[in-house]
Amino acid sequence: MKKLLAVLILFLVMLFPKFIKAEPNKVSVVDLQKVLNESSKGKEAVKLLEVEFEKKKKSLDAKEEELKKLEDEITKRSSLWSDKIKQEKEDEFDKKVKDFRRMQTDLKDEFQRKNKNFTDKILMDIIELVKSVGEEEKFSIIMEKQNAIFTSSSIDITDKVIKLYDNTSKSKNNNK
Repeated sequence: MKKLLAVLILFLVMLFPKFIKAEPNKVSVVDLQKVLNESSKGKEAVKLLEVEFEKKKKSLDAKEEELKKLEDEITKRSSLWSDKIKQEKEDEFDKKVKDFRRMQTDLKDEFQRKNKNFTDKILMDIIELVKSVGEEEKFSIIMEKQNAIFTSSSIDITDKVIKLYDNTSKSKNNNK
């Protein structure tokens, strides 16, 4: 029995250094919003959205200018018109204002929807890249920086992720 106990103790003592040598957990943070805003693909997506919606905004601005002119006309000439014409002009103005507001809302909704689609697609690519960095560098956990109360800049891998993402985006474009 003593020999068995001695062998068991010897076995445990031999295993103990392996537990001591276990690597500590590696923790890192990444600022996904910064990656979105500063990566070349993120900037490109913003430019595409701006170009697309600038045309639509110009059309909306022209409608707004038309409304202002109609409102000025009603204000200046309403005293000269009969009640019937005055009512027709005011009804026309009200209808155009409603149409304008609907167009504004539709444009805003469309912009938000397209922005979300672009952002979601890019975010999925970034998250996959962050996962591969985590596996490659054997991180135990990588957190979103905004969710942490405090982080040291030494554990922030945001700039590295931006560079890697830009490089992978360039290599994908070169392969096309």
